[in-house]
Amino acid sequence: MAPHEGDGRLRARFQAQGRAELAERRERDARRARGMYAALAGLATVVCLGLIVVRLGRGESGGVWVGTYAVGGVLSGCGFVLARRGRTRWAMVVVCVAVALAGLGDSPALR
Repeated sequence: MAPHEGDGRLRARFQAQGRAELAERRERDARRARGMYAALAGLATVVCLGLIVVRLGRGESGGVWVGTYAVGGVLSGCGFVLARRGRTRWAMVVVCVAVALAGLGDSPALR
C-alpha cells in the first residue's frame, strides 16, 4: 500500500465524520421546529376554543364572532397536524391565518 492511499482513506473518514454530525444536528433542529410549531398551533386552538366558551358563558349572543373563532380553532388544529407531519412552513402560515381570524372575531364590529 502506498503512503498516499492511507492518507486518502483517513481524509475520507474525517470528512464523513463531519457530515454525520451535521446530519444529526439538522435532524435535531427539524424535530425541535416541529415540536415548537405543534405547540404553537395547539396553544392557538385552545385559546380559540377558550374564547368561545368564555364569551358564551358571559351570556353574549352567538354571532359571526363564533364562526371566526371556530374557523380559527379548526385552522389551528390543521396547523398542529401539519407541524407534526413536518410541514412547518405551512403550519406557520395556517396558524397565522387562524390567529388573524381570532383577532377579527374580537373586533368591535363583530360584537
